[in-house]
Amino acid sequence: MSGKLAAKYFGKNGGNLGGDGGHGRWMRYHQTKLANSVFAAELARRLRARGSKVMALCVAPGYAATNLQVTTHKDGGLNAAWLSWIFAQSVEDGTMPLLKAMLDDRLESGAFMEPKSMIWGLPVVKELKGGCVSEANGKLLWEESEKAVGAFTL
Repeated sequence: MSGKLAAKYFGKNGGNLGGDGGHGRWMRYHQTKLANSVFAAELARRLRARGSKVMALCVAPGYAATNLQVTTHKDGGLNAAWLSWIFAQSVEDGTMPLLKAMLDDRLESGAFMEPKSMIWGLPVVKELKGGCVSEANGKLLWEESEKAVGAFTL
């Protein structure tokens, strides 16, 4: 996943989260996935810098047949039922990267797990790149997170 975080998606927006059209919804979806990856990478970096044994890991389920596709179509988005039928893995298979993160004692802090083909397959460790490991994104997200919930120390 690549990209730059946009501060306009952080904080309290009184229900105005960037528009209700297809583009606005998918941009928010992308920003939340990017923010999760950035936070995991930044937390791992900060923990390593302090010599902590605590691990921060990042997990993506791939393309799992969940309610996301149903609600997307219901709310005026693309009817991707046929895509799900062809490409999506089961919800249970979508949990496999999370199970790997929880149970694989060979992982190191900062590891990223997702299905082998990105959308489905056995869980594998991949490298976070681009916007996910951007120091600028990490600093921005950390500062905005502290504004939202208060300062915290590791």
